[in-house]
Amino acid sequence: MNSFAGPFTDDFSKCLVTKTTAQEKTDLVKWIYVTISFHPQLSQMSNLTAEDVEMANIRVADYMTNVFAYKCNDELNQAIKYEGEESVFYAFELLGELAMGELMQDQGVTAASELFIQYVDLSIFAELFSDF
Repeated sequence: MNSFAGPFTDDFSKCLVTKTTAQEKTDLVKWIYVTISFHPQLSQMSNLTAEDVEMANIRVADYMTNVFAYKCNDELNQAIKYEGEESVFYAFELLGELAMGELMQDQGVTAASELFIQYVDLSIFAELFSDF
């Protein structure tokens, strides 16, 4: 995580966290998913339609407009004024981490994140950590 954070950035971050709904967090994670699916190494794994991409972009644009112009406008202005534009990136980095953390708590996601273990040679790790 970015090491920059001052009191105004903290206030903006708190505002984002407390005034962003669960649905908005999901919309942000969907937008991140859609966005990274355009990477050449990932694009062939995605079956997103143009409509999926457009909807993700519309929803995140609505969220950004709402949070910047209404929900957290004062905190945003103070953070930028006193601590620079980096404060916005820091605050959204934190929000993205929290949103991803919430999604990772889903039992299905947790189970899927552990599927690779069946392919790991656990004896190698047992040997590596035998001295501890």
